[in-house]
Formats: sequence, C-alpha cells, structure tokens
Amino acid sequence: MAEITDDTGVTHSIAGGNLLDRLFQTLHRHSELAESLRHTLCHFGDDQEVQVFVVGGLVRDMMLDEPSNFTTPLDIDLAVDGDLTQVHTELAAAADARPTFHDRFGTASVSLFDGTRIDVARTRSERYPSPGALPVVSPATIEVDLARRDFTVNAIALPLTGDRRGELLDPHQGLKDLRRRQIRTLHEASFRDDSTRLVRAARYAARIGGAIERRTLADARRDRQYLGALSPERFGDAWRLLLTERLPCPALEIARRLKIPQSRDARWVVAKSTLAAADDPERFWAAVGLLSRDRDIVEWLPRSVVMHRRERLALQAGTELRQVRRRIAGMRRASRVAEALGRFPDVALFAAKRVWSGTSGAAVSRYLERRASVQSPITAERLMELGVGQGPDIGDWLKRVDAAIWDGELDPADPESVARMEQRIRWSR
Repeated sequence: MAEITDDTGVTHSIAGGNLLDRLFQTLHRHSELAESLRHTLCHFGDDQEVQVFVVGGLVRDMMLDEPSNFTTPLDIDLAVDGDLTQVHTELAAAADARPTFHDRFGTASVSLFDGTRIDVARTRSERYPSPGALPVVSPATIEVDLARRDFTVNAIALPLTGDRRGELLDPHQGLKDLRRRQIRTLHEASFRDDSTRLVRAARYAARIGGAIERRTLADARRDRQYLGALSPERFGDAWRLLLTERLPCPALEIARRLKIPQSRDARWVVAKSTLAAADDPERFWAAVGLLSRDRDIVEWLPRSVVMHRRERLALQAGTELRQVRRRIAGMRRASRVAEALGRFPDVALFAAKRVWSGTSGAAVSRYLERRASVQSPITAERLMELGVGQGPDIGDWLKRVDAAIWDGELDPADPESVARMEQRIRWSR
C-alpha cells in the first residue's frame, strides 16, 4: 500500500499493494494480450542498459483505483532511458504488430489487435522557444522527464527494470494531489509553455472528481491569452479530447468557469474537431450542447468543407438546439419550455445547462430539476374510461395533462386536484 502524508502530519493510504501485480491485474482486465504483454514487459529487466518506466494515465488511474477511469481499449505509456529500438521491437514481436515511428520526438507506438495502444518515448527534456510552439526535445533522465510533464498527477512513474523495479517514483508529490483530488502544475510557466494544458486541466480535474489547485487556477486565468498562439488544429484537438471523456459535462463546466473559449477565428476547424468526438450518443449530444453556445459557428463553416453524414446530423442538431435557446428565453409557461426541451436527450441538456448562462440556462436547470416529478396520474386507459375516444384525442389529452402539471394547474399527488382534472375531461366530451 502506497502512503502519503498530508500537511497535518497524518498519513493516508492510497491504492497500492504490490504495484507490479496491480499493473498486470489491470492489463488482464482490459487487454486480451495481457499474458504476452506481461512476459515482454518483465523481460526488459534482463538488459540493465535500458531502463523502462510505465508513466502517465495508467499509473495515475491505477493509484486512484477507479476502474471506470481506465480507457477501453487500454492506452499504455512507456518511457525509456536508453535505446528505444529493443523495447518497441520486442513489443511489436509479442503483439505481432508493426510499430509506427515519430522521429521528431523520439517516440514509437504499437497498436495491438484488441485495440490496446502502447506508446514508447525516450525520456527527455523539453524547451519551448515561444508560447504555442512545439517543444525542442533532448534525451534526459527519468527525473528530468517527469519534471517536464503537465501536472503532478501525471508525473508519476513505475520502473519495470533496474534496482528500482516496482518502486513508485513520485518526485513532485503527485500521490498527495491525487489524494486531495486536485490538479497542480509543476511550475508557474506551464500554461504559457503549452496552453493546451488549460483544456487538459479541465479534463483531468473532472476525471478525478476534483478541482484545480488554487495557485494553478490563478496561473490558468492569467495565461488564457496564450491560447491565441496555438494553431487551430492543436486548439481543436484539445477540445476533441475533452469531449471524448466518459463524462464530458463536468469537464465542460470547469472549462466554462476558466472562461476557455470554445472557438476561434478558424472556427470550422474547431467545429470539425468537436464533431469528431461524436462516436457514441453521449458524446454526440455533448457536442451538440457545446455547439449551441457559439452563435456563429454554423455561419463560419465554409461550404467547401467535406463533412460525413454523422457530422452533418450533429451540425443540424446543434442549429436546432441554438434555436430552442432563443425561444425559451422568452417563454413564461413552464409547459412551453418542457415541450421545447423534451425532445433532446439528457446529455445535451446537461451540457447546455453548464455552458448556457442567463434566462435560457436557468430554464434548462429548472426543467431538469422538475422533470422527474412530472408523472401524470391519468393514463391513456383512464382517458378512455372518461370517454375520450381512441386516436389522436388520447395523445392530445396526455399532452394537456402534462402541461397542467408543469404549469401548476394539476397536482398529481392531490386526489382532489386529479378529480377536478378528470371532471374537466368528462365535460369536454
């Protein structure tokens, strides 16, 4: 069990045990190639000239011991102090896969048939020549490599080789921040170096169910201006990754509080990156909710952009939701608001609730809060007993009863109120 000590001197336990065993248990749960990977990863220890470390999100989520945070398929990040060739060659052989190389940053990736992805990178230092620029990299030790990372919770490593095999490396107190469920940068210029970290801070804070540490929050607000130095592609990719979170809405709310813009001059690039996140219903409608906040995003989309059918559907739905926003701002009757919002699924409404402000945001909030209590006591069968004929009249009366509940004219829990409504239905016949 790994332990951390807080500022009061109290020691807390965080998920640990035998860390290598926990690592391989995680592989077994999420990858069909667990045994092959285990054998290959353990074999790296035979060569002391190569030091291999598991880093990044796998270590972070393993220490949190929250299985729901693990991506499926699994993403595994390895940092190598030494020649990458042996490591990616052995991994590719074990998985019967061909590695892909990225020479500029000294990295390679191996994609396995079950979807598991292994990224192998040389331990390195990074120097940013200017805000928004890609870094200049140089080989370095694991200690330097961890110090260059975005947040302390991602600056944790588990050695697979050498004398420190299985001993967690945590030079920046990432475990303590995990225990506190807070996101903290490693230095005050972090967002200036790479402003995509602003969006990532929102992602990770939501993922661990926490918040952004106070000093880091101040740095983020100060350095929002450097988002303008990013290319539209990098800016859009950062938002796409946020929307592909398992639960994107909390991350959207944190990003909103940080006042991170959701589009820029090249808005169509951002729009396509956002829509690319729509791979399942939740992400699709979260993208719709996000699009609905930007009044001009549809107008900025060039007609020459080739879009897939799914993207066009998302764009059309986003336009409709924006129109609903304009309408509900002027609606006084709750039943009218419910009718306008009722055709959109929850994830769209929760996303809109978090990114909309003013009258429309309040209307969505009230709708979501009240919706569960709007349960009609008068069924279709009861309507027929009251003399309503089969056909469209049944549907019309069901809507009228629901509207009466929304507008406070009918209390479903009050027998006298229900009786008055039933009498009204009889008289209408």
